Amino acid sequence: MSFFPEGYDPQGEILGALDLCEIETPDGPMRFMIGADGVFTDVNGHKWYGTQLASVGSLESALEGRAPEGSITLSYFQDPDADDLIAQVKALGVEYIQGRAIRFYFQPIGSMAELYKPKHPPLQWMQRIMRSLRFSASGAQDRSISLGFEAWTEKRRAARRIVMNTEGHAKLIGEANPSLKFMPTSAFEEEKLFG
Repeated sequence: MSFFPEGYDPQGEILGALDLCEIETPDGPMRFMIGADGVFTDVNGHKWYGTQLASVGSLESALEGRAPEGSITLSYFQDPDADDLIAQVKALGVEYIQGRAIRFYFQPIGSMAELYKPKHPPLQWMQRIMRSLRFSASGAQDRSISLGFEAWTEKRRAARRIVMNTEGHAKLIGEANPSLKFMPTSAFEEEKLFG
């Protein structure tokens, strides 16, 4: 079974893809195209609004028991004559997104014509739960809004520690493994081989 849809050759001469992101809100889904300007309409008629001002941070793995948070950030210059975007988002509050899903999609593109009339629907490759909003201001008009979501290794936060001894291995496989009692440890006593 392939991740790619039937008829899409990932090794073809013309190969492309769009990064799409869907945010679930009380007012319905909001759809964005990451790192590209314009509007893309998928095979289902959904419009994805793009901007090069949006970026997704690297999705790190959990290391040493730490499960990092992912984020998507919109960086922009605030027009002094326009409504304050940060004030509008703050008015909605973190409750507007907290606990709701954020989904990431891969839109396969096999030809230039498919940018305007795609053959395949977007393929969802990840879904996370949104948690936080962060705002920053630098200088007179430089602004950013970051939406934080759980890491892909989120379950590691609550992972039970299992010691790899006879009892710990039994918790993993459902039965005792007596051979582990012979496992070397740092708490051993040297035997006298020669008297």
